[in-house]
Amino acid sequence: MAMVEHNTAVTIIACGIFTDELQAVLAKQKVGADIRWIDAALHTDLPHLEAEINSSLAEVTGTAAAPCVLFGSGCLPGISDIVQRHGVHILPAGNCIDALLGSEERLKYEAEGCFLMTPGWVRAWPSIVASMGWDAVDVRINLGRYKKILVFDAGIHPLTDEEVLDFFDLTELVVEVRPLDLGHFSSLVENFIAQLRRPGEIA
Repeated sequence: MAMVEHNTAVTIIACGIFTDELQAVLAKQKVGADIRWIDAALHTDLPHLEAEINSSLAEVTGTAAAPCVLFGSGCLPGISDIVQRHGVHILPAGNCIDALLGSEERLKYEAEGCFLMTPGWVRAWPSIVASMGWDAVDVRINLGRYKKILVFDAGIHPLTDEEVLDFFDLTELVVEVRPLDLGHFSSLVENFIAQLRRPGEIA
């Protein structure tokens, strides 16, 4: 079930992968929010993810102030139809990496053979691996086309050296941690929330 954080100004159905970054951005922007977090590991169980998003939207649509969905438009087939049906806005980004880095940066790194992650994704991997029924060999096969892993870390809840080494041991890929500037994500969220206050513009 989605976890709820109560506050005021907007209601956000958000992927748990954004937990640290979204809280930091909203605090800096002084935006109060009722955030309903959905487990990021549900990306491996799309029917369950769809049910959680629909259930959360059903709870808030028509009762909450400026409800919106903080998932990428590519995170779930049909998510655009879901938000249209509920009459709410969705984040204008294809996925969380696009939201945090921008699509041009993502494409540049992917063209170099990099698998892009955040600390939240690294920490979600045990649940993902378990839900997929994978062992370490399956992980390495599925990541075999990549040259290395880039983890973009905003420094809010940094990975420990042990977490980095454990992930290297699991994947057998070089794990490089790079600083993440939240400027792009902050601007995206600020503009997104401003749009919520303009009626009649459903994404």
